[in-house]
This record gives sequence, C-alpha cells and structure tokens, in this order.
Amino acid sequence: MVFNSLNYLLFVLLSWLAFNAFPQNIRWAVLLVSGILFYLSFVPVFALLILLLGGMNYRFGLILERKKLSGKPVSVAWFVAFNVAFLALFKYFDYLVPVTDFSLLNWRIFQTFPEINHWIIPIGLSYISFTLISYLIEINRGKIQAERNAGVFAVYLFFFPKVAQGPIERPQNLLPQLRHLKTAGYLMIVEGLKLIVWGYFKKLVVADRLAIYVDAVYNNYSNHSGLTLAFATVLYAFQLYADFSGYTDIAIGTAKLFGIDLTQNFKRPYLSTSLKDFWSRWHITFSSWLRDYLFLPLALYFSRKMKKNRYAGVATELIIYTAATLITFVICGLWHGETLNYLAWGLLFGIMLSIANKMEKSNKMIRKKLHLKKESGIYKLIHIPITFLLVVFTFVFFRSPSLDGALDILNRIPSVQGSLFTGEPDIFIYSLLGIFLLIVFDLKQEFFENRFRLFESKKIAISMVSYALLIGLIGLFGVFDGGQFIYFQF
Repeated sequence: MVFNSLNYLLFVLLSWLAFNAFPQNIRWAVLLVSGILFYLSFVPVFALLILLLGGMNYRFGLILERKKLSGKPVSVAWFVAFNVAFLALFKYFDYLVPVTDFSLLNWRIFQTFPEINHWIIPIGLSYISFTLISYLIEINRGKIQAERNAGVFAVYLFFFPKVAQGPIERPQNLLPQLRHLKTAGYLMIVEGLKLIVWGYFKKLVVADRLAIYVDAVYNNYSNHSGLTLAFATVLYAFQLYADFSGYTDIAIGTAKLFGIDLTQNFKRPYLSTSLKDFWSRWHITFSSWLRDYLFLPLALYFSRKMKKNRYAGVATELIIYTAATLITFVICGLWHGETLNYLAWGLLFGIMLSIANKMEKSNKMIRKKLHLKKESGIYKLIHIPITFLLVVFTFVFFRSPSLDGALDILNRIPSVQGSLFTGEPDIFIYSLLGIFLLIVFDLKQEFFENRFRLFESKKIAISMVSYALLIGLIGLFGVFDGGQFIYFQF
C-alpha cells in the first residue's frame, strides 16, 4: 500500500476514525493494529520478522537499563552489532550469494507484490534498524529509560506514516507522544492536510513526471548528447528531492492527523551555501543519526588514540576530522547500496567535505578581507549555485546503475556534441513548470517567510483557493501510475 494510492487515503481515513472512536488510554492499540495492517499489505512474512526484531530489542533495552542500574553494565556494542548483522543479512544477502537455488529470491515466502521492485528486504528495515540502534544507545547513555509498555514500543516501530521511509525518530521525541496520545485539534488537522496535499504535488506532479524524462535519458545514456545528460542529471536532483521530501511531507502530515509531531526531514537543501550546510538540510534525521552515532564517536575514538599535535606535519585535528568523515560517508554510501557507484558517491562526499574543512580557515580570511558575511545576499548568490552543482555532480553516481556507467556519463557530458533531447513536449514543459513552482515555494520559505502568504494566509478564502488550485494542478498534471518512492528500496 504505497502512499500515492487511493487505498492509502482510505486506510488513513478508516484508521483516523477508529483512533478517535476509542478512549485515549487504548489508542496506542489502534495505531499498532493500523501499523501491522499497513505492513501486511506488502509482504506479510516481513511483519513477523520485524516483530521478532522489535521483541528482541525490547528485551535488550530492559537488560541494558537493569545492568546499568545494578552497576554491572553490559556492552551496548553487542546489541548494536546484532541489529547491524540483521540488516546486513537482508540488505546484502543476494549480492553476496548470487541468484542460485539458495537465493532468497527463490524462497516463495519472500515473493514481493507488484508495487515493490525485486529486491529482498523487509520494508523499512534500514529505518527501523537505525531507530532501534538509537533507542539502545540513548538508554546506554542514560538519556532515556527503557520502554516498559511492549505495545507502545511496538507502535514506536510500526507507526505506519514513518515505517517505510522514516523520518528516523529519536526515542526522546516519539515515545513520550505515544504514551500520552491526544486528539489532534482543528489547526493541527488542517496543517496535516496541507502537508499531505503539498507532498502529493511534489510526488505526482514533480517527481513522477520528471522520472519519465530522466529514465528515458539515463536508461539509454549512450544515445544522448552531453548537454542532454547534464540536463537530465539536474532534473534528477529535483526528482529525488521532490520524491523523498514529498513522501516526508505526506508522512508528517498523516501523523499530525493523529496528534503526533514527527521530525522535519528536509529544509530546502538546494538553498544550502556549503556541503556541510547541505547535510544539515537533506534527510536531516539520517544525517544527524550519522553525526551522533558514527561521526562523533569515531572522532572521539581517534582523539583518544592520537596524542601528538601533528603527524607527518599534518595537524591531528585535521586527520581526525578527515578520517571520521571518510569512514562515515563510506558507510553512508554502502547503506544506500552494495554496488561501487554508491561507494563512490559516499566517498566523493567525504572527500569534498574534508577539503572544505581544510579550506575553512583560508575562506574565513578571504571573507574578512572582502568584508563579506555569510548572511549577506552576495555570499549566498555565489555559494548556493556552487553547492548545488557539486551536489548534482555526485548524483551522477547515485543515479547510474554502475560505477562504469557513472564514469562514462561524466566523460560524455563535456565531450559528446549534440542538441538537447526534449522528448514529448507536454512532459518536458510540465516537468519544468513543476520545478519552477517547487523553487518558488522554497525561495519564499527561505527568504520571504512572512510575505506572500497565499497558502498560510490568515484569510481563509485565500488559503482555500490556493490549495484548491494546487489540488487542481495535481489532478491535471499528476502522474497516477502508482510509481513507488525512490527511497523505498533503501
């Protein structure tokens, strides 16, 4: 049951009616049943696997807390390793064990539904695993107590708006809300519905329409000019952003209908002024997870091991940052996929961030001499396009099916002459229109938040007409073929 389907909207309505029909003290049970039913709509056996994983981590949390209170703490690393191994088993099994009689692809219980590609991994396992790991680490750090109510803990994992693609919720944010479920007020419901509509616009009008052009080019890249490949890569950047942030808007909006606030996951990332700024705006719950549970522990570990101020003439601080960054982004790349193009994508980001960190002092001196502040319009006018182009460059590796394909495309972009492929004119024009509206909205939110308030107007008539027009655009220009969200596969 993918988000961009009528079945999902009907499911949300029925779940919302049931949720509000029951007393507050047992509403968690309604959410749990809804979450399990949502999960069963994909591959039923996967629900049993996630219940098993959740049950074991529920026990792990209680053990961690009990041992910690008794003064005989157990190493959280073993429990974290279990979750990593469980994820790796499914994520990389068919890569390590090719299609043979033993391949999971040949096991009938793992046969997928038409909405899902032919990969074998429980829906949302990556996001659930990260959620569980953060839960265990936060208990170990003494920041939260282990959840005693097994039902509430199960809802923490199975809450259906976030189970497939996140956001990756920290226990401090979501568990207290699940323990004390409330009825969403009028304003919260309206805000949720607005987010859902905007998410559908991003997905159906922008992402899925752009996918037609991008797929046509990338699936036959050897037949296209360098100009077309460059243009398709730029369009893919907007496709990926609209697709994933559109999903997030629908998820956060749906959660608001049940009185629950999920964490913001995107904050206009293509208006970033640096690569570091980009990762503070893109897939925020994932990037902050990497920072708090991987990068910072690595940096702390290296700082304890490296006692000198310099090694081979290089400052220890720079070595620590570079090593921790490269390891973090290599793992980030491998999380996205087992092929070399994902590894190259992560490594490339790690290298660029390390270079940017090395150049920060000299850049600061240049800004000081030019009397140029980071908040100034001129600074943003220069650095936003540069950052965007660097991000787009990395997306060649992210979109290509292989490392060789990515390198071939990068070689063809400056060397292969030819005109721009436009395909079907209506698809091309509507795609550009969708991008234009997306950019205008992000610019308005970033630089003119309190002006031109059409969608957030205090005058109800203006707000209603604005959303009516947006719904009309979805109906006229949306692609309704049920295409899955890109990050579904991760």
